[in-house]
Amino acid sequence: MKRLKVLVALGLTLLLAAALAAGCPPTPQSLVVLHFNDFHGQVQPVKNKDGSAQGGLDRLAGLADAIRADDAGKHVPTLLLNAGDILTGTAFSTLFRGKPEFHVLGLMRLTAMTPGNHEWDCGATALETRARDASFPLLVANLKANDPARVFWKPFATFTVGHSRIGIIGVTTPDTPLTTAPGNTKGFTFTDPVAAVGNVLGSIGPRQWDFVIVLSHCGFDVDRKIAHAFPQIGLIVGGHDHKVIEKPWIENGVPIVQAGDRGRFLGRVTVTLRRGRRPAVAGTLIPVLNGTPASGDVARYIAPFLAREQEELGTFIARLPRELSGDRNLLRTAEAPIGDLITDGMRRAASADAAFLNGGTVRAGLPAGAVTQKDLYGCLPYFDSLHTTRLTGEQIQALLDRCASMPSTDPPGGFLQMSGISVTYRRGNARHVLIGGKPLDLRADYLVACTNFLCSGGDGLVEFTQGRDIRDWGISIQDILRREIGSPDIKIPTAGKRIHREALAKPIKKAS
Repeated sequence: MKRLKVLVALGLTLLLAAALAAGCPPTPQSLVVLHFNDFHGQVQPVKNKDGSAQGGLDRLAGLADAIRADDAGKHVPTLLLNAGDILTGTAFSTLFRGKPEFHVLGLMRLTAMTPGNHEWDCGATALETRARDASFPLLVANLKANDPARVFWKPFATFTVGHSRIGIIGVTTPDTPLTTAPGNTKGFTFTDPVAAVGNVLGSIGPRQWDFVIVLSHCGFDVDRKIAHAFPQIGLIVGGHDHKVIEKPWIENGVPIVQAGDRGRFLGRVTVTLRRGRRPAVAGTLIPVLNGTPASGDVARYIAPFLAREQEELGTFIARLPRELSGDRNLLRTAEAPIGDLITDGMRRAASADAAFLNGGTVRAGLPAGAVTQKDLYGCLPYFDSLHTTRLTGEQIQALLDRCASMPSTDPPGGFLQMSGISVTYRRGNARHVLIGGKPLDLRADYLVACTNFLCSGGDGLVEFTQGRDIRDWGISIQDILRREIGSPDIKIPTAGKRIHREALAKPIKKAS
């Protein structure tokens, strides 16, 4: 009998070893994946239209700590992932160039992140410094450096969770060189993210990982392509287009999650790995609200930075008669008064025929009443200068046609706000274009005010790169806006006089 027990025990041991060798956990293994994306330097809570507040870096960290502690009590391991764009969007992030945000990610015990396009806004050298000082890996499989010494990332990482091996592959948007300032990505090449995921999966092999996570700052449409190409992926944690996906979207059997933006939500995904069966995945978004417990360590760390921000940027600069909205969707689909105000100032400063500003440059509005330096840099966090170039009427027509064809769902930042021009957009075409009140002459030359970002073809607006006689005026766009709002006789433009959209006629129902 004793010999039989020994043989049974030996057999069970061999079966267990075989199961582990085959990359399958012998018993169901649960783990939790916490995730957030597109934080954009929003260390303080976001004020909602109803007066409530959501987010806040100390509360986001406190919520993650609380969940991790609760999971640990249940012997469930937890991963914390960030899908990019920690930086850019607030005066705080612009002032400190991302140093406090990256430090707090370490305090939060972040497992891994993939850098978004806005991680490059302070330049490649600053990003290299942040990455090398970080206590967590930056993962990007579709990024190459001309100089191997400048590689500050890994294409993937493996984490042992209980008796399971979790593989995480990072990818970021290949449009990064078009969505950050010219020169920020010089020396680096961004490749196709779908192919990059395939290369990693092909080199690692199916038996080395029990569960594969793709950490993506590519946007929902690209994430869906990745899911279609590689159904063996267990989970895609996404970002870039700020989608609020309350429950995992299933594409070709692959769950895709995303948690909005600015730390308003923390995503939670529970994964159960089961031998011989596809992993079970369930997820939700947890709002970060006033009652969410805050991390004392994070609050104490960021307090001196907030005090310094107030000291350096709390200076009063103007008083506005009414609020200027910085609504993201408005600036990227239609005429916005704040876009009118900035482009009017650009056109006047350069004595130009017309002025253009990509809507994605404006990251926040300005309040009614007192406006501070902090408000100004929150509105325009990018440091860019006024430029002029000469474009033909044909090139201007092509730019406007491009704007007319941009989608209204998840609109791109390249939609142009303008001054000196009126246009009607209909069925993807720009019609009835007037410059200075006169019809656009396709063969004429026009002096156009814009930014260095646009002159370099930013946001894919390549027509600007075809201009002639480019001039840098050495005036920042922030200074132009400061001058406009500081005018004692300021008149806020009324939207609707420059950009018109013709509604499509409704089909006539046939009589039955």
